[in-house]
Amino acid sequence: MTATAPQEQQREEPPLAPFQRVASSDIDVLHETVEPFAVGHDLQARDPGLRLDGLVNALGVGAVNLVWVRYGGSGVIVDTPPTGGAFALCAPIAPMGVEYRASRSRDTAGGSLVVSHDEPMRLTPDPRQGCLVIATSTGRLADHLGGFLGRAYDPPLRFHSVDAPAIAPASVVERTWRHVCAVLDDTASEGLHPLAARSLEESLLTAILLGLPHTAMPELAEPPRRVPHHLAPFIREWVEAHHHRPIGASDIAAAAGIGIRQLQVICRDQWGVTPTQLLRGVRLDHARAALRGAAPGGRTVSDVATAAGYLHMSRFAAHYRQRFGETPTETLKHPASPP
Repeated sequence: MTATAPQEQQREEPPLAPFQRVASSDIDVLHETVEPFAVGHDLQARDPGLRLDGLVNALGVGAVNLVWVRYGGSGVIVDTPPTGGAFALCAPIAPMGVEYRASRSRDTAGGSLVVSHDEPMRLTPDPRQGCLVIATSTGRLADHLGGFLGRAYDPPLRFHSVDAPAIAPASVVERTWRHVCAVLDDTASEGLHPLAARSLEESLLTAILLGLPHTAMPELAEPPRRVPHHLAPFIREWVEAHHHRPIGASDIAAAAGIGIRQLQVICRDQWGVTPTQLLRGVRLDHARAALRGAAPGGRTVSDVATAAGYLHMSRFAAHYRQRFGETPTETLKHPASPP
């Protein structure tokens, strides 16, 4: 009896598949599609006689761009000039060759790699697995950093020639971008709610600042300055008044005139929660009020969950049940039940 050959495994979809920008064998078309989402670069085919099979998926989330590109064929050589004030993080799906052109040092990147601010680089991404690029400006990162510190960070923010370890493990960067890509892929058909978009943008910026070495790590490692606990009532009232807007921890801290770390201490000491949990709790309270006040045949649980910034019904239901001891559907069916 002849054994049946095992079926070929289905090819896993690349990141950001619902956001395809172009599929092309033309290297110029691929370059022109990628560059607005990444940083300036030049391309050359490693073997001009072998046809490329390129694909570009890309979108922007707030001030952060995400672009995944696969070139196919024998691959390409990517030459990047110094990025200066731009920030670009390469997350190769498979090992990628790296050469620093001024120092002539070579390496193989298997994880996150920041494109140099000061030195030209040459990259050779895997032609089949491709590479994800996360791009923003160092100015946007510095603004987000200032939110943590509670004061402006004036020196140029740089991610090269830093010997000290990052504040958090490097794995936080990959976990975050994979989570963000998964959320974007899952919600592509409905579109991304502004509340969720702001949350994803802040997640990416925070992961970059905590998971990568940079010149502002000594400031991030400092304990927070004096914590003004008297601001707790203002913080609570401000969150109540603005919960329906696309805000995050940095907005709450800025409204109170403090840093995110000070906000974290206040939330922990006053309510035993993080700033994100405080905001989520207020949104859940308003979601419950909306469900209890819904007319028969009116708002659905899905409508209320979306308005509260939730992308997944299962997550909304879990948080809701944890807070109120019943499911959103039970609240909708029995609007007169006590809170």
